Amino acid sequence: MSTVRARAYCSSANLGSGFDIVAVALDAYYDEVEVSLVKNGSGSVVLERVEGTFAELVDRSLNTCVAAAKELLNYVGRRDVDVRIRLWKGIPPSAGLGGSGASAIATLKALTSALDIELSNEEVIEIGGKAEAVVAGDAHYDNVSASLLGGLVLLLSLKPIRTVRFNIYACFVIATPLVMMPPNKTAIMRSVLPKYVELRDVVKNSAKLAALIAGFLTGNYRLAGYGMEDYIVEPARAPHIPCYEVVKKEALASGAYGVAISGAGPSLIALCEDEEVAKKVAKSIKESYSRCGVDALVKVAHTGSAAEVVE
Repeated sequence: MSTVRARAYCSSANLGSGFDIVAVALDAYYDEVEVSLVKNGSGSVVLERVEGTFAELVDRSLNTCVAAAKELLNYVGRRDVDVRIRLWKGIPPSAGLGGSGASAIATLKALTSALDIELSNEEVIEIGGKAEAVVAGDAHYDNVSASLLGGLVLLLSLKPIRTVRFNIYACFVIATPLVMMPPNKTAIMRSVLPKYVELRDVVKNSAKLAALIAGFLTGNYRLAGYGMEDYIVEPARAPHIPCYEVVKKEALASGAYGVAISGAGPSLIALCEDEEVAKKVAKSIKESYSRCGVDALVKVAHTGSAAEVVE
């Protein structure tokens, strides 16, 4: 029996103005997946065990580990092995931190190694994005791209998959309110988005996106933070995010350059100049949630690295 373990970090998609285009890997949390191959099998995939900090919150019936493994076996035409999976869940589920994407990517990283096959990054992103459909309703590629590649990733095209990765080093505060979210949260948060958008808002958002990317690539985090303001998606989602207005206002007042909903929420992400400022922002955010009567996990984080096989 061949056994391989791999790790993938959480991620934050959108960063305000970059809806479905921008994602960044974060070192705040990670998932690890161990896959074991049983030879002379029939292509079955079984999630044997779930452990870790957030294991009790995992919905085993809607798990991207199993979906990713099945997608991969189908893609490479392997029906001669069975796959046994053990998941160590270190990313809060349904938090807007790409937990399902990280699980899928960790599975694919481990399974390709165990099968001794090489796939392009684009192929892995395609498979991982399709696996996301079990929890999101549709394929999504931004979070899986960041968890696979690390750093800052721009999703340029879906057909074919095209991405570009930038090796940046930035400091963030990740705030996750401890509230129950529905299983179909992503679909719900997409359903509230406007079907039609004013041209002036598209232009304003395009300018913000330009500032976001230019700021990260030049190391001008004040400019990047300016680019995190969004005029289309966040106004529609903000009413569904606990304490959004209060936390954002206090985070900016305490030194954050920009604040945005992380993915579909409910987590928020704040960009800071450095770790010293981030600690002040984290304290302010924690106190803001407390005044709202909401418990929250608040962590200082940095840009995460690429998915990797671990011993």
